[in-house]
Amino acid sequence: MSNYSQHSNETSISIPRIITVDSVNYYEIMIKCGHVMWTANRRYRDFDDLHNKLVQERSVAKDKLPPKKVIGNKSPTFLKKRQEALEQYLKEMLIFLKVTMPKEFVEFLEFHRYDIIFLTQNLANSFFLRGESFLAKSKKYGLSVLELHAISERLKIPCPSTESADGTLNFSHIMDFCSQLETAIVLPAKNSLPMILYDDDSDKYIPHALHKPIGSSNLIPSQLRYELSVFKGLRNLIIYGISTENIENVGGLRESLVRIEIYKSEIKHIRQITLCDDIHRNDTEELDQSKLWKNLRHAVFKDNQLTEIDHSIRLFPNLKDLVLDKNQIGSIAHLSHLNNLQALSLRSNRIAECRDWHLQLGNLVSLNLSQNRIRLLEGLSKLYSLVNLDLSCNQIDDINEIDHIGNLPLLENLRLMGNPVAGSVDYRARVLSRFGERLQEIYLDNEKGNQTEYDTALVLSALRISAQNSQRKLHSLLDTAAVGEKLSGARSGSSSSGTR
Repeated sequence: MSNYSQHSNETSISIPRIITVDSVNYYEIMIKCGHVMWTANRRYRDFDDLHNKLVQERSVAKDKLPPKKVIGNKSPTFLKKRQEALEQYLKEMLIFLKVTMPKEFVEFLEFHRYDIIFLTQNLANSFFLRGESFLAKSKKYGLSVLELHAISERLKIPCPSTESADGTLNFSHIMDFCSQLETAIVLPAKNSLPMILYDDDSDKYIPHALHKPIGSSNLIPSQLRYELSVFKGLRNLIIYGISTENIENVGGLRESLVRIEIYKSEIKHIRQITLCDDIHRNDTEELDQSKLWKNLRHAVFKDNQLTEIDHSIRLFPNLKDLVLDKNQIGSIAHLSHLNNLQALSLRSNRIAECRDWHLQLGNLVSLNLSQNRIRLLEGLSKLYSLVNLDLSCNQIDDINEIDHIGNLPLLENLRLMGNPVAGSVDYRARVLSRFGERLQEIYLDNEKGNQTEYDTALVLSALRISAQNSQRKLHSLLDTAAVGEKLSGARSGSSSSGTR
């Protein structure tokens, strides 16, 4: 971001061209402050309004602005001369107002959108006027990454004289407001909150281009770093679209945060979240215990680029719910360290096997594995605490696989829709038959069975048990016959030896 207070001598203004829209001429003003630049489009009428205010309130000479012209004001020659004159006017005003930088001039040139000092002053004034009433209604607020970056940079510099002169611009209003928030939402751009839809089955949201400039500036959201130390009592943090690696300092959030949600970022590893502000994070097994997120209970990392669950997940020791939907995860790991984990969602990942998952998820109550690549269920057969299991839209094609979960004593809700097996004849009755006496306790695909399904299931269960008993008897007879043959062979061999 620009910092006019430090780069006032490196600030310049020009009007490189005129833009015509619907027969209306706009003068494109280019502002450069240090390495940052942006543009603002203004009509002559806007210049006139600005000048009148500066004349009345800032003692600017009335004849400084090029005069109006009624006849011939559309000719190219006139417009070119006016363009040059307006550029000279702005350069003179910048020199004249360099120290005071009145609000009218700041907003005309849009410094309040792209400059650290003026943006934070604008934010402070807003919180001074409306912060108290806003907090009375809700302690949730969305801040753009540009605003957070400005706040973070403002913390590093001395208080500007303009803040001392006008108490409404004081940075303390931002600090006070942020310290009272319970939920903070980090957004790619201002006012993008209505576009965030947490039901990602919908495509109605408008994704933001994180690698494209903000507004008319050369500032890129994905390149802006920020800290979260201004949030003193935050319980919920939602980050939408911005990588957590942009965070420089989480402050006291490791102690206070109860819920964290990361959506649509480019993170590939859990450690980019757990150790987001640690520049020395690596793959070693040793973890700094001072980095524990002690009160975190709920974590949602949805629609990112996660490929694994690395060992740093152990820094969330008290986690109860973990949502990892719409990533690129192929297997689970390190979850055995989360003794309080009750709900796990891995919807829309790349999971094909669930081998011995009870060793990782011994206390799990709810498991969502929908929209993966699962065919075999033996690895879920010992999840004895499981109540809810979503296996919809996988590749299960053998009804006998249900036997592996049919004996789970607490299972009540099972979803199998979208699997090949769900298209078979009497699918519901055949599935319910695998639950024996508990079949009436099961909700299959969100519905309990009807009497016809129960009757069919009981018949199928009886036939299957009868077939299994018959098969066992057959195996027993075959085993007895085999033993008899062995004994007969042994006697025959002994007799032959005695004869000799």
